Parts: sequence; C-alpha cells; structure tokens
Amino acid sequence: MKNLTELYCTICQCNDSRFIEKLQHRSNNKSAQFTDLELITAYFWGKSKGFLTRKAIHNFIKEYHLNDFPKLPSYQAFCRRLNRLAEAFAALAEIWMEQKLAQTDVSNGYVLDSCPIMISTGSRANSAKTARDICNLTRNPTKNQWYHGVKLHVFAVLRPHKLPIPCAIQVSKASLCDLWAARQIDLDCAPVTNGKLYADRAYIDAEWKSYLKEERNVELITPRKKKKYDTLVSEDAASTFVSGVRQPIEIFFNWLNAKTDIQNAAHVRSLSSLLFHIFSCLAFAMFSLLFNY
Repeated sequence: MKNLTELYCTICQCNDSRFIEKLQHRSNNKSAQFTDLELITAYFWGKSKGFLTRKAIHNFIKEYHLNDFPKLPSYQAFCRRLNRLAEAFAALAEIWMEQKLAQTDVSNGYVLDSCPIMISTGSRANSAKTARDICNLTRNPTKNQWYHGVKLHVFAVLRPHKLPIPCAIQVSKASLCDLWAARQIDLDCAPVTNGKLYADRAYIDAEWKSYLKEERNVELITPRKKKKYDTLVSEDAASTFVSGVRQPIEIFFNWLNAKTDIQNAAHVRSLSSLLFHIFSCLAFAMFSLLFNY
C-alpha cells in the first residue's frame, strides 16, 4: 500500500455485506460530508505512518493531508464517529483474516494464547469503573501487576518462519480463566481441524482435550504439570519442546502490540471507545498481514 489513494480504493472495494451494513454513512450528503470510508482511510493512513493515538492521527491528517480530506471533522467528532464504527472495524478484521487464511498453505499446527488489554494498572486499577460490562480487575502474572481491563484470546494457524495467522479471536473479562475462554471460542467458523494444538499449562483439561480430538481431530499438546520434587528429565525436555513450538504466538502478540499498541487502553473512557480500540487495532493488524504493510 504505497499511497493514500490506493488505501482508499482498497477499503472501498470491500463489498462484503458484513462490512457495508455496519457503516453509518455510505455517501456524501448534508449529514455526512466526510464519509465513513474516508474516516477509516484517514485512521488507517495515520496508523500506517506510526501514529498510535487518535489525537496524533487527527493532527497528522489535519497538518499534512487536509487537501485530501477537506471536510475533516473536529477531533471530538472524529473520535465520536470512530467509536460508532467499532462493528465495522470488527467486520474488516474478520474479512481480512479470512482472506489471509485463504492465501495460507494448509497447516496442521495451531497455537492458542491470550494477552491483556489494560485500561488502568497498579493502584488506579482498584477504583476503575470504565466499561465494567466487560472489564474487571485481575493480576497480570507476566508483568506482576494488577490491571483493570479485558483479555484478548487468539487461536492461530502456525506458519514456518512467519507470524501465525489468527483464525479465531475472542475478548473476555480480564479475570476469566484462559481455559474457560478457549472453550467458548466458536471454532465452527474457523478452519480448525486435523492437526495439533500447542498451548500452555493453563489449557490442560481432559474433557476439552477429548472434545477437540473427537469433534475436530485436533490433538491438544501442553507442557506437563510439574509436581513437587519432580526431576523427570525426559518430560522436562518435552515441555521445553512445546514451549518452543508456542513461541510464534508470543512473537505475534509482541508484533501486534508494537504495530498497534493494543495492550495500552489507558485513553479509553467508555465501552464504545474500548470496542473501537480493540477492533480497530485488530483490523489494522489484519490489513498489515494481508497487504504486507
């Protein structure tokens, strides 16, 4: 995607009804001099230039591309309309994810993991009230800190020497057990069959393992649960192997956060703003993977 016009045309060419039906304004008129397609284009263009916040993107477009977007609304209207397009961004993420999967060679390897999306951290997390419908308080063991927010769960297809491609995504409350969230992921809409699923110890469950094998012909492979005073070297080697196979999903989350800053939702002040933050980041990530941007 080398220029702004090409980006705009790419978004306009997305004629999938899942996306079209979620747009608020489909043409220029008195109530929408700045169309939703222009709005999405401006947002993605700013993201592609490394601007991670809506304020930075709006300032960038206003300063350098006002000739391209002469009807650019005020910053407040810019944010308000983006929030209303959260479902449109979710549709774009799903559509582009499916297109990328269709381009990917069939793989029999899958990985599963989650990452935090944090609205408040530390002492501020205890009193946070933002988006309590889907957010709550929990501890992030990786960073050893408490946070108020949600978790992003990703079921992905492994690719040799490349980032894995998500095939199923779910957002849950931060405190929800990873296993319970994984069991709620709708795999009927994802090409998950006939292979091996590599996951960490949080996903060890005999019943779910049996379900995956019987319904999907997918073998769940996890590190062995260690017992006190356990020194079985062969089992430890197997666990190390699983951790190595799982490393691409950790690299994916690091790439996703570097590309979109998805884990940092400190600027979010409402449920609609949170949903926009999550789905716009996912849509831009899928756009980047699909078009090698």
